Amino acid sequence: MRILFLHPNFPAQFRHLAAAIAKDKQNQVFFGTTRRDGNLPGVNKVIYSPTREARPETHHYVRSLENAVLQGQAVYRMTEQLKARGFIPDIIYGHSGWGPTLFIKDTFPKAKLLCYFEWFYHAHGSDADFDPNEPLTADDEARIRIKNAPILIDLYSCDRGLSPTYWQSQQFPPEFHSKITVLHDGIDTNFFCPKSGAKLMIPRVNLDLSHAAEIVTYVARGMEPYRGFPQFIEAVALLQERRPQCHVVIVGENRVAYGKPLRDGKTYKEVMLEKYDLDLSRVHFTGWLPYHEYLQVLQASSAHVYLTRPFVLSWSMLEALSTGCLVVGSRTAPVTEVIQDGVNGLLADFFSPQEICDRLEEALNHPDKMSAIRMKARETIQQRYDLSLLLPRHLQWIQQHENNSGLVYLGHRPKLENGLNGKHQDSPQILELENRKLSDQEIIPLLSRYQLLSKFRQEVLIDQAIASFGCTPEEQAKCCQDFCTQHQLTSEAERQDWLQQQGITETQFLDLATRNLRIEKFKRATWGSKLESYFYERKQQLDQVVYSLIRTRDAAAAQELYFRLLENEQPFAEIAVQYSQGSEAQTGGLIGPVSMSTPHPHLARILAASQPGQLSPPTRVGEWWIIVRLEKYMPARLDESMQQQLLNELFSAWLKEQLQEQVSQQPVAVKRTA
Repeated sequence: MRILFLHPNFPAQFRHLAAAIAKDKQNQVFFGTTRRDGNLPGVNKVIYSPTREARPETHHYVRSLENAVLQGQAVYRMTEQLKARGFIPDIIYGHSGWGPTLFIKDTFPKAKLLCYFEWFYHAHGSDADFDPNEPLTADDEARIRIKNAPILIDLYSCDRGLSPTYWQSQQFPPEFHSKITVLHDGIDTNFFCPKSGAKLMIPRVNLDLSHAAEIVTYVARGMEPYRGFPQFIEAVALLQERRPQCHVVIVGENRVAYGKPLRDGKTYKEVMLEKYDLDLSRVHFTGWLPYHEYLQVLQASSAHVYLTRPFVLSWSMLEALSTGCLVVGSRTAPVTEVIQDGVNGLLADFFSPQEICDRLEEALNHPDKMSAIRMKARETIQQRYDLSLLLPRHLQWIQQHENNSGLVYLGHRPKLENGLNGKHQDSPQILELENRKLSDQEIIPLLSRYQLLSKFRQEVLIDQAIASFGCTPEEQAKCCQDFCTQHQLTSEAERQDWLQQQGITETQFLDLATRNLRIEKFKRATWGSKLESYFYERKQQLDQVVYSLIRTRDAAAAQELYFRLLENEQPFAEIAVQYSQGSEAQTGGLIGPVSMSTPHPHLARILAASQPGQLSPPTRVGEWWIIVRLEKYMPARLDESMQQQLLNELFSAWLKEQLQEQVSQQPVAVKRTA
C-alpha cells in the first residue's frame, strides 16, 4: 500500500494508524504536514508551507476559506515533489476543514481520497448559539455558513469519510451521511490505566501533592468558555468554601483554542482569577504536560471535570475514563453519547457551577460508592473505544478502499485465479463456486436478481455503525457459547466443520457471534439517553387497555342494546355474542390487552376519556355504531422490556432512514444479464 496522510498538525488523529501501516515494510507511508517537530518510525514526513496567511483586507466571511485555499496550494506544490520522487499514492487520508485535501484529486486523480470529518459548522443547534449570553448576529450566521465551504468540497470530492462519534457525524448534511463511517481514533487503554495508591508528584513543574487526600482535575487545550473554564473556576470557588483540604489541578495552556478571545486582550484565566478570590495554594496550573506526566495527574485524580459545549469530543475525557477517573461531565452532546449518569460517570448542567460543585462533592463524599462507577468508566472505554479493537477496524476500512473492486471481501477469501491472493492486478477478481466462476462485475447483478441487495446494504450499514463497539472476554465467551448452542454445534469438531463449510475464519466467527450484542450496545449508546423523553412522547400510544365492544350498522338497535346494558338486563358478553356484527362477537366483545395505538382514533379517544367500568353511549365510527366499555387501563412503564421495545423502534427507524438516504444518494447501477 502507498498512502499519503495530510494534516497541518503531526501526527494528530493519525498517530496510531500511520505507525501501524508503516510497520509493514511493503507499505510506503508519507505524511504531509506543516509541523517540523516529531517523527514516527517508518513514516516519511514531508513539509508543506503556505506562502502566506489570509490578507487582512479579505472579507472576514472568507478568511478561513482563503487560508484553506492557501493550505491546498501548498499541498499541491508538495505533491509535485512527491511525484518527482516517484511516489504515487493508492490512498490519501486527510483531515477535512483545514484545506490540505482541497486540490489533491487534481494532482492524484486515481487515488482514493478518504477524509477525516471532525466537525460541520451550524449557527444554530450546536456550539455557536449554545450560550444564551452570546446571541448571534446576522453577520455571525453568514460567516459560520461560509466556514463549511472547504468541508463541503471535501464531502463532494472524497470517496469515503470517517467521523469519531455518532453525534459529530450527524452534524454533516444528511445527503452525505452514506459516505461517512463512524469510528473513533481509539484510546490506548494499556497506557491510560488506573494505578492503585497513585501519588501526584511532578518535580519539573514544582508540583507535589503526595500528601493530598482530595484532588480534583481539569484538562483542556486552552482555558476558554467552549470547554466550560469559567463555570469550572466558579465551581472551584464554591468547592474551596466547602472542602478546605481539596486541591485542584488544571492542565492546559493559558490561551483560547476554540472560540473567540476577549476583546480587551485579557485571558479567561486572568478574568476568572480577578473575579473569584481563590486560595491559589490549592489551585495548581501546570501548563501543557507530556503524556507520562499527564497520566500521573489522571491516576491521582479523586474526581475529574470535563465540560464542553455541544462540540468535538476531547480525547482527554475518554483518556480519563480509561484511567478509571470519576468523571463529572457536562450534560451535553457528545458527552452523553459516552457517559450515562450514575453508571460510568456523573453529569451536571454546563451552566450550573452549583450543580458541578454538588456532583464533585457527591464524588468526594462517597469514594467507596464511586468505585463501581470508576470500574464501569474504564470498562466503557475497553469495550467501545479501545485502540486494540478500533485500530484493526481502521486498517480494514482503509484496505477496503485500497481494493479498486466494487466489492470488498470481508469474509473468507474466495479462490482467486492467477494466484492473486487479493493483491491488485490488472485482471478482474474471480470468485469460484463449484464449477462456476464469477467476476466481480457479476456479483452485484446476482445480488439484485436474488433480491439480496437491500439486505446486503442493510448489513453493511449495521457493520459500519457497530464498528467501534467491542466486548469483554467474558462477553465474547458467552456469545460464542450461545451461538454454538443456537446452531447445534455441540463439539469443537462440529464447530470447525461449520467454519469450513461457511468459509469463515476464527476472527470472523467471533465478530459474527458477538454481532447481536454489539448491535444492542450501539442502540444503548445512541438512544439510551433519549429513551425517557421518547417514552413520554409515545406514552399515549404505548398505554394498554382491555375493553368490551359491540358494533352494529343499525343505529336504533345500538340505542336499544345500550339501554339494556345500562339497566343490567343482560351481561355485556351475551349481548356481544348475540348482536355484535364484528369479529369481537367470538370473544363476547372482549378485546385486549392492546396498545392505545391499535383502536380506531375515535375509539381511542373515547377509551382515553373513560374510567374502568364506564359504559359509553352509542357513537358512530365510520359505517358502524359502537358501544364500548373500558374494562382495564394499564399505563405503560419504562421497565426493561419497554426500553428494549423503544430501542428497537428507534433502531428500525434509523436503519430505514439511512438505507433510504444511501439509495437516493448512491443508487447501485445493476447491469442486466440475459
